[in-house]
Amino acid sequence: MSNSLKASTAGLVIVDKARQRLGWTKTSTARWWQDAHTSRATLRRFWQGDRIQQEIFIAICQAVGIHNWETIADIPNADAEAISTPYFDWDEAPDVESFYGRSRELAQLEQLIIADACKLVAIVGIGGIGKTALALALVDHVQSKFEGLIWRNLQTAPYLSSLLESLLNILGETVIDNIPQATTKLIHLLQQRRYLLILDGVEAVFSQPEYSQFLQQLSNNRHHSCVLITSREQPKFINDTNTVRSLTLKGLPKTEALELLKSRGFPDKELGLSALIQLYRGHPLALKLVSPLIQSVFAGNIAAFLRQNTVVIGDRLRAILKQQFEQLVDLEQDILYWLAIWQEPISFARLQTHLVISVDPATLLEGIIALERRSLLEKWVGSGDTSFTLQPLVMKFVTDELVEKATQEIQQVVESGDIRYCKILRTHWLLRPGSDDIVGDRILSQLREKLWRVYGATLPQKLEQILLLLKDKTPLAIGYIGCNLASLSLY
Repeated sequence: MSNSLKASTAGLVIVDKARQRLGWTKTSTARWWQDAHTSRATLRRFWQGDRIQQEIFIAICQAVGIHNWETIADIPNADAEAISTPYFDWDEAPDVESFYGRSRELAQLEQLIIADACKLVAIVGIGGIGKTALALALVDHVQSKFEGLIWRNLQTAPYLSSLLESLLNILGETVIDNIPQATTKLIHLLQQRRYLLILDGVEAVFSQPEYSQFLQQLSNNRHHSCVLITSREQPKFINDTNTVRSLTLKGLPKTEALELLKSRGFPDKELGLSALIQLYRGHPLALKLVSPLIQSVFAGNIAAFLRQNTVVIGDRLRAILKQQFEQLVDLEQDILYWLAIWQEPISFARLQTHLVISVDPATLLEGIIALERRSLLEKWVGSGDTSFTLQPLVMKFVTDELVEKATQEIQQVVESGDIRYCKILRTHWLLRPGSDDIVGDRILSQLREKLWRVYGATLPQKLEQILLLLKDKTPLAIGYIGCNLASLSLY
């Protein structure tokens, strides 16, 4: 085909370096194929070494700043071409705007998947930390090592039977209406060819017990394929072995976070860059979301934003955190509320002493471990006891959630005259333990301001009305309710 071209192996290396300089992924940055006036499917064919129309080939090169496209094109007797895959299903893979750094994590994952031939690899981390983007970048690196690749998004929580039906169908097999038999058939296919199966957002299906059994079967049976999963929490069945491994994803290191902020229009020497990165712990989505606010409200002055002494989350990230928060059991939420009230690292023993209802130490420890597994805690290890706290991003979200729930409880008690609606107000003392500066306590201040918007000048009477309801109630029924209302009344 005289009007078609394909890239050489050496040419793909040149294009790869060019797209890395822009922070683009190989096949998931929408701007690339949009600038080239083509489709993601065509861009993927370019990377597979397939022939595509010459004008599109040139446009793909020019989109990443390569104008001497002739150096990219294949020539007769060139080295071996990129291996194409017989089954290549990316339909459920998302687009990403940009991708920065993560070279260390990419190397670790490539080692696990290619060199160590792990059968199941999990990328774990808090919402918005970049698990899916990392998985997309990783697939760009390793797809040529597999005979087939399938990406499935589990955020919609499909039934396992639906997932198995989809997988067998795409692999050209007869659909089996029986989960054990369908699983056995899928494992047989994974034995026949080397596939890479990506399951994105596995935490959404943890409420379906059959998924855990399914993933354990994939990781325990003999096959040459690899299952890559992303999750906001560490699956309980994963204990690192020779063939099953996990990587917990943290925030971007400073140098990589700086590259992200530079792409958002902040100059290298802008005051406060390092402090902003530390405030958000290098969380890529949080940095992306706060950047336009700093640009528009503070004219790009990061130092001016930092002087507000606050953390801005944004609706998108708040929704992600709320979804994760609502999946926690009551004890796990209680632990987060206490850590938000303390605002500083506290030990296991100190946390235990403030619980209204005595909890077995083993149960409390299990709650802390579960929160660690979900990347919601920061652990401080010093010369004394290990302490736990929240990173500022989570601290802000949990504080807002605590104030919102406390406001709703007071409104319900005022309307019903029933103190049983006081749950958080009964189990948590909102005044930070050991603090004498009541006026300066941020949670009480935030709560009173919210209540004032509801009740105005009648707020003191409403609080007194609730205090009267506590008469003749047992200490256990009252808990911290009286302390919280008294503290609010002192403002």
